[in-house]
Amino acid sequence: MEVEEIKQKALVRILDDDEDLCAALKLYLELDGWQVAAYTRARSFFAEDRPSVPGCLVLDVRMPELSGLECQRLLNERKSNVPIVFISGHGDIDMAVQTILDGAYDFLQKPVDEERLLRSVLRAAGDSVMKAEGTVSEEEAVRLVQSLTDREREVAKLVAQGLVSRTIGERLGISPRTAELHRSHALKKLAVGSTVQLRNLLKAAGVLP
Repeated sequence: MEVEEIKQKALVRILDDDEDLCAALKLYLELDGWQVAAYTRARSFFAEDRPSVPGCLVLDVRMPELSGLECQRLLNERKSNVPIVFISGHGDIDMAVQTILDGAYDFLQKPVDEERLLRSVLRAAGDSVMKAEGTVSEEEAVRLVQSLTDREREVAKLVAQGLVSRTIGERLGISPRTAELHRSHALKKLAVGSTVQLRNLLKAAGVLP
């Protein structure tokens, strides 16, 4: 997918209580061709954002109302598909690693390297747009598959081949109920809703020929 097409289809959200920085990031991204919605309060973001619109969220860590980490937790609880690029002037390695483990795309230190921010936004928003259209990049497909346990990966491959839970259970020596649970967890982690989408994602990740 071309960069300009991604920019036309995506919305970049910015949530940072520093009004000056928020405005500066908004202007910088708009000058690069992005559609941008900027918020300085978490309450406004959660009330006004349209999570069905693909794109990404540039999110500050330290904010007075809700911290960035708390916002990430709430978004995960709501099963949001909007990827997060964290920015922070107070982050440490443990914090950065935890946000990535919880699904964030990147963790940038303030003052923000504008070129790195543009790269992160393009990668996150691009994957969001492609996922919304039923396709994912090879990089995103690999990342998603790596989030599965070994058993979930085994089950996902068999589901992609069109096998039902009872047959999968027989092949793997587990009960149909256990096979169904692994199937449900795998599809949720991979954010796919059909066998066709699952097959395409596993092919993109190199798991299936």
